[in-house]
Amino acid sequence: MLKDKCHINTNIGEDTFVGIKCHGDGFSVHFPLGFSLTQEENDKAVRKDILLLIDVLAAHCKRQDAEGNFLVDEQTNTESPLYAFIYIIRDFVARGYYKEGIVEYASSKRGKINWNRTIKQKKPVIQDTDVFYLDFITKKNVINENDLITLIHQYCVYTSFVKIGWLFTDYKPPRPAIPFHRQWFSSALMAKLNNTFNDNNKALFQNMLKIVREEPDKGLECTDYSYGTYSFEHTWEHMIDTVFGIADKDRYFPRTQWNLVRNNQLYDSTKLEPDTIMLYKDNIYVLDAKYYRYGWTKHAGDLPKSESINKQITYAEYIDQQEELKSNNNELYNAFIMPFDKLQWSDEKAEHMHYIGEAVGLWKNRNKKYERIQGILLDVKYLMQIAEKRSESDIMALAEFIEEHCS
Repeated sequence: MLKDKCHINTNIGEDTFVGIKCHGDGFSVHFPLGFSLTQEENDKAVRKDILLLIDVLAAHCKRQDAEGNFLVDEQTNTESPLYAFIYIIRDFVARGYYKEGIVEYASSKRGKINWNRTIKQKKPVIQDTDVFYLDFITKKNVINENDLITLIHQYCVYTSFVKIGWLFTDYKPPRPAIPFHRQWFSSALMAKLNNTFNDNNKALFQNMLKIVREEPDKGLECTDYSYGTYSFEHTWEHMIDTVFGIADKDRYFPRTQWNLVRNNQLYDSTKLEPDTIMLYKDNIYVLDAKYYRYGWTKHAGDLPKSESINKQITYAEYIDQQEELKSNNNELYNAFIMPFDKLQWSDEKAEHMHYIGEAVGLWKNRNKKYERIQGILLDVKYLMQIAEKRSESDIMALAEFIEEHCS
């Protein structure tokens, strides 16, 4: 069963990889800390969770964090190799191998007549004023089984089933007859793409090209590979920012500057950058996405430390002093957003958002709401399911949840 191959990270030691690993004929799927794997004991439900993981990594994993170039290619507008594998498998199941048709002409009494060739090549029989042809030149479409594109497709189908076919079936197609050659394959596919107007075939060739470009130099002989990341904390931050954040958050960043006595030189230091700025109605919410283990361990030692707390207060203080950012009529809030599995907190009747308390700086008088940083646990699977786009309803829900516990 697929479920036997799945693992939920502990984020302890080296147990941080999120994604898919394959070694020879074996594979394993690694989900992030706090992910709630389906309770159903069937491959269909598990497959849905794995495809959700693939979607999230492709959309939210930064290129520098990725293992196996597991990303959308913005330059060619094609998906990651893993998506290309899935596309090739689905297209193969629906249409079979791509085969190029060759037009042949032959002398025959049956078939689609090519009158132009018949008139030029065949002698007619003339009777009275009528003209008859006893033989015709007919057109016949013949499939070229040895066309180069067909052979490349056979290679791509085989490697797709080897790499990700286990997600769908135990079937494995015949090993391709052609050895891998990146330059040769790429040139043939590019030439084909430039002369193809059928949308289905064009998408097929684009995904074949993606596989060819990302295939290891050893081709099918390379059986160990991985797609995913060892830095899921950055993926967590990106999901939070996508769902809840604004695009132009730069103007909310506190800036610093050195005034040097030598040559009266001014030097701008690197600005502090909060993870996410969320706006709802007239209020501002400074969100710090912390991929910490508290939602898993329930140990206070796994919560954000003083440095993070003080930095979060600094972010909000800066915004509070900027008249163009904050007026007297709106409120400013602070929150840490951390992962958890709501099923593990069922004894507290946790929903997809769960309140755990607030962090404060003892050096502040806490008269302002942003000086009380709200601790929010967010169900990992729920966030992954809504991470495709920004939604006003999700923003409203989080804003009202923070306000409710900061009143």
